[in-house]
Amino acid sequence: MSERPFMQLYVSDFVGDTLPLSTEQIGAYMLILMAMWNAGGRLPDDDAKLARVARLSLKRWRAISVDLLSFFEREAGEIGHKRLTRELHKAQVKSEARAAAGARGGTATALKTKAHGAANAGVLPRHSPDSRNQSEKASAFSPENAQHFSTHGDHEVAGGSSENAQHLSPAAGRNRPTPSFSGKKPAWQRPKTHTDAANAIIEEIRSHDRSRTAAGDESAGRDVLMLPAIRPD
Repeated sequence: MSERPFMQLYVSDFVGDTLPLSTEQIGAYMLILMAMWNAGGRLPDDDAKLARVARLSLKRWRAISVDLLSFFEREAGEIGHKRLTRELHKAQVKSEARAAAGARGGTATALKTKAHGAANAGVLPRHSPDSRNQSEKASAFSPENAQHFSTHGDHEVAGGSSENAQHLSPAAGRNRPTPSFSGKKPAWQRPKTHTDAANAIIEEIRSHDRSRTAAGDESAGRDVLMLPAIRPD
């Protein structure tokens, strides 16, 4: 495709200048002008080549070319056209100006996008919900919190279970044997994942219920124990 996709045509001037020409000559003239525009302003001064451009036989071209070639400049084996050369130069200047403006706009946009991205890179980590959630998860399942749960959790569960059982059980107020616990609690091991931590907590509660059941506590396993929400990995 040509780098100059359109050619300026001044209709009034064209009609006035071509009044002496026949319809056939006007058609040939227009075809030569368009070929010259695409070629950069010059065509070879060769009858055979010009006849092909005008889509005429060589004989017919030579019959009409005398009047037609008077509109062109003939120099150094080439033909040119003053008005077309002037318009072609104007089109080239405009095209180069648009290209330069586009390059400047593209550079400015790229710099603005880069600066915006750099600013966001420094801001997003401090406000990212994922970052806060990861920190909270790490803190919730730290060895210190796990040891605190192991040390105090049973006392809170036992006290809460006993009190809730008095309110929920139909035999409220009936004497029950006090559950006894034997054995030493195993040392806490840091869970590998959040799911492991949840399973460890659930297993500890089940172990506590089994001890109460073995001790004759009928309400074992019926207490409602509220635990923090545990989110699997």
